[in-house]
Parts: sequence; C-alpha cells; structure tokens
Amino acid sequence: MRYSVEIKKFLYSQYFYGGLRIAVGVSLPAVICLLLFHEQELGFTIATGALGACVVDMPGPLKYKHNEMLACSVIGFLSALATGIATVNPVALWCTVVPLTFVLSLIVVYGNRWPQISFATLFMMIMTLEEHFTPMQALVNAAWILAGGLWYTYWSTLVSRWQMHRIEQQALAESVFACADYLLARSDFYDLDNDLDECYRNLVAKQIAAVERQDAARDIVLRNLPKLKTGKLEPRRAMLFNLFINTVDLHELFVGAHTDYPMVRNTFGGSDMLTFYRDLIRKAAADLEEIGLAVLQNQPPRSRINVKAELRAIEFEIELMRKHDMPAKNPEAYSAVSATFRRIWSATRLIDKMRKSLSSEARTTETELRLDQALSRFVSSRRVPFGQIFSNLTMASPSFRHALRVTIAVAVGFWLGRLLPLTNAYWIVMTTVIILKPGYSLTKQRNGQRIIGTLIGCAASIALMVFVKEPHILLVVMFASMVMSYSLLLFNYTASVVFTSAYVLLMFHLLAPGSMRIIGERAIDTVVGCAIAIAASHLFPYWEYRLMGKLVNNMIGATRQYLEASWWWSGKPVAVATAVVTEAGARAPAAAMADPAGSFGGAGFGGANFGAAALASAGAGAGATVSVNANANARLKPADPAGDTAAKTTPAATAAAVALERDYRYRLARKNVHVAFANLGQAFQRMMLEPKAAQRFVPELNDLLVRSHVLASQITAAAPLLRTSAQQQENVSLQPLQRVLSVVRDTLTEAEAGNAAPADQAEQTKQLSRELDTMVVEAEKSADYPADAVHELKLLAHQCKQMLAAANQIRKDASVIRLPDE
Repeated sequence: MRYSVEIKKFLYSQYFYGGLRIAVGVSLPAVICLLLFHEQELGFTIATGALGACVVDMPGPLKYKHNEMLACSVIGFLSALATGIATVNPVALWCTVVPLTFVLSLIVVYGNRWPQISFATLFMMIMTLEEHFTPMQALVNAAWILAGGLWYTYWSTLVSRWQMHRIEQQALAESVFACADYLLARSDFYDLDNDLDECYRNLVAKQIAAVERQDAARDIVLRNLPKLKTGKLEPRRAMLFNLFINTVDLHELFVGAHTDYPMVRNTFGGSDMLTFYRDLIRKAAADLEEIGLAVLQNQPPRSRINVKAELRAIEFEIELMRKHDMPAKNPEAYSAVSATFRRIWSATRLIDKMRKSLSSEARTTETELRLDQALSRFVSSRRVPFGQIFSNLTMASPSFRHALRVTIAVAVGFWLGRLLPLTNAYWIVMTTVIILKPGYSLTKQRNGQRIIGTLIGCAASIALMVFVKEPHILLVVMFASMVMSYSLLLFNYTASVVFTSAYVLLMFHLLAPGSMRIIGERAIDTVVGCAIAIAASHLFPYWEYRLMGKLVNNMIGATRQYLEASWWWSGKPVAVATAVVTEAGARAPAAAMADPAGSFGGAGFGGANFGAAALASAGAGAGATVSVNANANARLKPADPAGDTAAKTTPAATAAAVALERDYRYRLARKNVHVAFANLGQAFQRMMLEPKAAQRFVPELNDLLVRSHVLASQITAAAPLLRTSAQQQENVSLQPLQRVLSVVRDTLTEAEAGNAAPADQAEQTKQLSRELDTMVVEAEKSADYPADAVHELKLLAHQCKQMLAAANQIRKDASVIRLPDE
C-alpha cells in the first residue's frame, strides 16, 4: 500500500471536507456563545440542534439534503418540546418518552435518509431527558435546538453550494477509485498463487462497492447536468459528465472481460501469458488511480503508466497460438484469451482518453451522450409516501419490529440511568440508540466497534490530560478529534468512535478541569448501553434471509431483462412496453421477446416507436457507445415542433432515433442489473454476520451471486458482438445464436419461478453447443464471410456457451433456494 497516496486520497476526499464542514458548523455557535456572551448552557443547547442536523449531512444531491436537514430540525424541535414539557413529572415523562421513541424509530420505513433523521430526532429527545423544565422553559429550550438545527442546515447548504463543483469532483473520484479496486480484484485471477474461490469473493465485494460509488456519483452528476450559457455548454460540468460516462464505460469493459478462469489457468498456467495479463491489469488500475487523484486535486494527471510492453507481449503470444493452429485445436481457450485481450486493449484506450480530457487545456464543448430531461429516469425518486407508516403497523414489518426493540431498549436504559449513580446517565440511552440498527448484523458489528473505540478513546484522553497541561493545545486536539470523528464515520466506524470519545471527554475536561471520574463513567455507560443493545437485538428478530427471496428474484429478473435489452440492442425485434424503460426495470416484469426463429438481422423493430427519450447513466463500452455531439444534439433550447416533426419523418432521423433508443434501453437495463446484484450481495454479507441458525442456503446463494455476475459479464461481452453479427450477410444462418439466447432467457424465467431443470437439460445444452459449432464451421467455409467476422462469430459462440452454462447453474441454485418472498 502506498501510504502517501492513501493520505492524499483522504485529505482531498468528500469525507475529510465533510468532517471539516460539520466540525466548524457544530462548534462555531457554541464558541460564539461562550466567548462573546459567556452563555455556556445556551451554546451547548444550540450545538445540540446542530449536532442533530449534521447527522443527515451526508454526500448526496444538495436539494434533497437541504430538505432532509430541514425536516430533521423541525421533527427534532417537536420531540424536544414534547419531552421538555413532560419533564415536570416522572410519570408524564415515561408516558411521553416511550411512545415518542416508538414513533421516531418507526420513520425508518421511508428509507433514504430517514434512518438518519430517526436517530437525530431521538438524539434531540434524549438530550432533553435529564432536564427539569416548566412549559415555557421547554419551549425556549426546543426553540434554541431548532435554531441550532436551522443554523447548521443553512451553513451546510451555503458551503455545499459554494463547493458544488468540488463535491462533484469528489464523488466522481470515489467512483474512479472503486473502478481501480475492481480492476485489481480482476488481476488476482491471473495470479496462480491466489485461490479462485477467494478471488470470486473479493471480486463480488469490489463489484458491490463499485456499483455503490457509481450510484452516488450518478445521483450528483445527473441532477447537475451541464447547462447552456451564451450558447455553449458549461465546460467544467461537461467534462465531469463525460468523465462519469467514461468511468462506467471502463467498468463495463472489465466486467465484460470475465472468462473461464479455471480453463485459462489449466491451459496457460505454465506460460508467461497470465503474468502479462496480471501486470497489464494492475498497471491499468494504477493509471486509473492517478486519474482519480488528479480529479480530486483538480490538477492534470501525471505522466501515464506505459502498458505497451504488456500489450505487445500478449499480442505476440496470441499470434504464436494462431501460428500453432490453436484456434482449431483448442478454440475455447483461444477465444477466451483473445476476447479478454480485446476488452482490455479497449479499456487502456479509454483510460488514455480520460487522461487526455483531464490534461487538455481546451474547453470541453461536447458530451459523450445526448443531454435529455429523461435522465430523471436514472436517478431515484425521494418522494415520501407518508401513509406508508400506517401500513407498517404490523409484526410482519421489519421496521415495526425495529421500533419495538428500540423502544424497549430506551426504556430499560432510561430506568438504569435513573438507578445508577452516574453524572450523565443519558449516555446509556444514547449508546443504545447509536448501536441499535434495523438489522441484527449491523447492530452486532457496531456493538464491538463501539466498545473497542470507546476504550481506546478513553485511554488516549487520560494520556492527554496527564501529559498535556496547556488548555490551548488540548483545545486544538479536541477540534482535530472532532474533525476526524466526522470524517471517518462513514468508512471506519471504530476509528470514528475513538476520536468521538476523545473530543467529548476533552470538552468535559476543559469545562471542568481536574475531574477524571467522567472518563470512567463514559466507559461504564458505553459497556452498559452496548449490553442493552445486543440483548435487545435478539427481541423480535427479523433475520436477513426473510428479505432475500425478493432480492433473488429481482437479481434473476434484472439479468433476464439485461439479456433482452442486449438482444434488442443488436437489432432483434422485441415488443417492449414503454413502462419497462424505467429505473424500476430491475423489478418490473419484462416484455416477451419476439419469435426467436425470426431473422436475426431483421429490419422491423417492435420497440422503435419509443422515441429517443430515455437516457442511460453510463456508457456502453468500446464499440457500443453512441457518442452524440453537443452542438448537434445537446441543445437544451426548445425545438420548433413543426421542424422537429418533419425531421422525424425522414428515414435518417428515424434510424438515428431507433439506434439511440436501443442504446438507451441497453444502458438502463445494465444499470438495473448492477443495482440488483449489489442489493443481493449486501444482503448476503449481512446474513453472514448473523447467527448460524439464522443463515439459509449459504452455498446456493453464494454460488448464485457468482454465477449471476458471470452471466452479466458474458452478456456485457456478447452485446457488441451481437450487434456486429446482426449486420453480417445472411448466407450463414445465425438461428443457433437465437435459439441459445432464447433458451437462456427461458431458463432465467424458470429460475425466477423456482422450477427445477428438466431431466434432459444436459443433452439440450450439448445439442445447442453442437449447433453453435456447426454455425461457426459454416461461416469458416463461406467465401463471402470476412475473416474478422468469422473470428467475432467464434467469440460470440464462446460467450453464448458460457451464458448457457451460467444460466443453467442459476436455475439449479434458484430451484433449491426456498426463501420467503416478502
């Protein structure tokens, strides 16, 4: 690991910038109240509101973040007011806190940032528990908490708007880094010292991370599209838009570079070819990391990493194979390495393109894709269905069970806090609320991290208090700890807790010097709160497997739709409903495909009347990208209706619209399959942290994840080849391809239904493989079939065989898996 690079990545990242923004926004009101007005209590109260609002201040679109922080501040005000009024009487306090905790915990049903809003409002409620207010004092206290929340909301909004371009850069850089990590995971397959099963597990984890980062970048970039100013596109935003498209293009190229690794290892294990591939991919990953750093630092990238030696070495090895007639002796192995080489070569070209676009001093005037309002289809809606909370008032709802657990845990923690002789008994309740999450696995994970982090933080605080007597130094350390606490929160929770404990204890020490008791109480409160949380997590458990049945079907359905979109993109006529082309495509039922016996390169397109409205959020890879000149197609001003209609009636305009629509539908289906895969992968990871008794079908689900990724990779690799094959001469029948694709689609349909494979599946697979081989032989014998087209047809036949094998295994796994479909 290059520690200097990792430090740079952190210091320029959205996490550090966010931590600095939060630390200043939270501490500034308290400092002003303390230094200017000498109002310590008032500063603490305002900081409480700011602390609550900052919980929701996470990377994302500014518009929604503002609304979410505003909602958090208002709900927090109401919860603090209700709790403050109830403090006049212990019975009233209990009657208020218990139902209020339940309601505030139940709002997690709304998803998105509502779990953070739930915690933040519970935090504001808990901070009021230990006080004794009159109704007027309760109103004043809640008003100051609201003021703190509003202050932080508009402080964060102002800073974020000022740094909008910087935030986009940081989100894109994270996506680039995740893509580089995925490349490194790919390179491990070519190292014979690495276990293949471990390589697959690592690859699945990196794929999930890459999809998450792309989704986060998509959410920001596509909500802040380049706009026309004085007739030209905003150069900076156009450059970032293009960079995002290229990053997802690159990810797709390496996803499509998947091959039969056991066969490749067995065939070429004794040669240098695997070493060349490994080094080539690792160099490409390092080059991509440099590009990400350049984006983060807002600088041109450094000199490129040269990969010519590896490319030429692999090309030489492939040429030797050709001379030794390997395409005839071992066509499967030859197709595997040659197809991978083509994809990686295209990827290196795309990396060079990204580097040049960042290095160029010329202002960007073109976008990789047409800008269209239909981009909204590719970002998630954040509308809140408020009535949804009532439909979740049942034990069948995971959110309802979570709310019950939190309510019971808060009640027990509050009772113990009153019972034990502690200065800040509310810390027990706070620890419990922090640790308790809707899922058992995350609660268990946070519990251990919280205890370890708190103990280390307490020990570090004691050392600082003993050896550092200068208050100004302690103040600087406290602020630095505060910054690091919020910076590390999203990706290193244990370290974040260490710094949180340090800055809280240092703050109390500075306010009341000489008291070491508070440190011991902090440790005791944490241990007690953790014990309550872990005990409560076993109440009304809703194990992860109960949610995975739907995710499995979503994954299989999204893969089937991706296959259909790839087939239709190649020119195969498919009847498609407009409603399918939405972000929910991964979950919606797919339209039936046309008769596979029809002409593969037919001119009719059942979906051609869509209109080129939908626009994908990512590119389609080398040979598949439809780049559209901004000057010709990205004009955002309204077009003349009459002229527009006339243009659409021309054959050229119709053909362009059809081609664009095919590409858009393919891109959206690809995005959906990646999202569905990430959702299932995350659920599987959470299930593996649960007790053994709560884990179901672990081998089958693990294999399903691997096979689904393999199948999606094969579809990605086959898509441009399908498009090319559809344009070839029809003197060679391509119906075997159609039959294989139809069988793969039907197999996935049966897998969704959980139906077992027929007894003759193996024989059917062999027959289809023989038909593909016969098709290739006929193409080789045909004098009218170009040599390059024959080679591509061989690659396509190889990809189809791999798709068929993966689909069969998916059906086998799905027929065994029996999970609730809730």
